[in-house]
Amino acid sequence: MKRIFLLSIFSIVLLFSCTDRDDNVDMVNIRIQNSTKQFFSEVRIAQRDTVYVNIAAGDFSEYMEYETAYQSSALTILTDSMSLNYFPLEIPSDSLPIGFYTYEITLGEENQVGLIFRIDE
Repeated sequence: MKRIFLLSIFSIVLLFSCTDRDDNVDMVNIRIQNSTKQFFSEVRIAQRDTVYVNIAAGDFSEYMEYETAYQSSALTILTDSMSLNYFPLEIPSDSLPIGFYTYEITLGEENQVGLIFRIDE
């Protein structure tokens, strides 16, 4: 009986101590999604000179925090065999609100880099 009581108390404490990833968010959080067949050894966000490293084909990076960030940004991507660049056609002037976002990187014909902006739930 004592074990069941202690197990119940432990379970309740554990349940209420868990937090969601967005419970304590106070900055813009951006990650990179590699939607190509290439391994990205480095993805550099030019605006903040921030570097994401070792993103396998089809994988996501970890989120990185920014005080200000935009829907698109100039990127430099290093793979095992080449260096690629992305320059947005328009540069947004309004910073993103606090939250979680993904820059999905694609490669088109002749290794033309594409950037798809996504709001994460």
